[in-house]
Order: sequence, then C-alpha cells, then structure tokens
Amino acid sequence: MMNNKIKYEIPESGNVKIRVVDIIGNPVRVILNEHKEPGNYEISLDRESLNPGKYYYKVLFSCSNGNGKVKEEEPEVTILTGQVKIEVL
Repeated sequence: MMNNKIKYEIPESGNVKIRVVDIIGNPVRVILNEHKEPGNYEISLDRESLNPGKYYYKVLFSCSNGNGKVKEEEPEVTILTGQVKIEVL
C-alpha cells in the first residue's frame, strides 16, 4: 500500500487545518483540524481515507492565545501546499 505523507512544521502553538481538494478544486475533506504545539508533524494519506486519484492539499495555521483559543485578530495563513496521488492497488 502506498502512503502519501504530508510533513509540516509550526513555529508556535495554534490551530492547524489540512484541507484536501480534488484536481478541479472541489473540497474533498478536512483531514485535520486541531490545536498543535510548536514542532514538526507528519500525517499520512492512503487509499483507506481517499479514493484513487490526484489531490491537492493546503496546510493552514492560525495562532492561539495561551488557552488554546484562536486569536480573532490573527487570520488563518497557508503554511504549506502540495499534491498527493492515491493509486489503485
């Protein structure tokens, strides 16, 4: 089974959202939407989570204040974009 890994790094604590769209830009799924501490992360996409095909992803980040809530004055920013291909076995 082929795994496609998305690796990303966040500089400070905040909310991370990973959106996946199909080749023509239709939203497919939000595969992650949670608070993370600073550091390096990796998430895998595989054929159990998506149908075979080519997809694009966007990793979005928004800063949080000390209690885990997103700062209203801090908009979501894109920190990474890329492409993954889920193959038929």
